[in-house]
Parts: sequence; structure tokens; C-alpha cells
Amino acid sequence: MPSDEGKQIVRLLAEGKIDTDQAFRLLRALGDIPGMAPPLPPPPPAREPPAAPLPPGLKGRILRIQVLSGGKNKVNIAIPLAIARMGKVKMGGSGLVKGHLAKFGIDLDELVR
Repeated sequence: MPSDEGKQIVRLLAEGKIDTDQAFRLLRALGDIPGMAPPLPPPPPAREPPAAPLPPGLKGRILRIQVLSGGKNKVNIAIPLAIARMGKVKMGGSGLVKGHLAKFGIDLDELVR
């Protein structure tokens, strides 16, 4: 016996609002077609392997950037200090970047010490 949802699908098919393929897929998903079970849910995603351990002295050293507006967190970023230093080397040569940061009172050299 079809479920209430199955009856609604048959009604939509009779009214011409869905075609037979759509009705079949919907009824199969509900398990209302005899001999056909609903499809199994997809398996959970595989866990990623743990990251390689950090060398001694680098563990936990991060540059945290938080921006608050109206007492609420708008931005909360934690960047490993090694990546921040690499960015300083790449951006530090540009006077334009240092100039823009200086407008906001940010000294790039002081941040990544």
C-alpha cells in the first residue's frame, strides 16, 4: 500500500505536473515500489590522516587576527607564524603593502617577530 507521500506523487503524475520518470524516482526513493528498497545514504567522508608533527619550537606559534564589530566577531583567523613570515618576505618588499598597513597602524615587521 503506498504511503501518503506516494499517493501525492501519483496524484501529481495524474495531473501532469510530473512525468513518469520523475514519479518512478520519487516512489523508489520513498520505498513505495514493491521489491525496491530506498537507496542507501552515501557513506560518511573518509577521515583525513593526521598532519605531520611540527618541529620543536614551532608548535602553537600563530598569528591570530580578530575583527570585532558591535561586540560581535566578524573575522577570526589563525595563521601559522611560519606562513605569516613567508608572506612578510613576499609582501614586505612592496612599499605599497607597507603603506596601506601603516594607514591602520599595523607594522608588518612587528607582527611576525
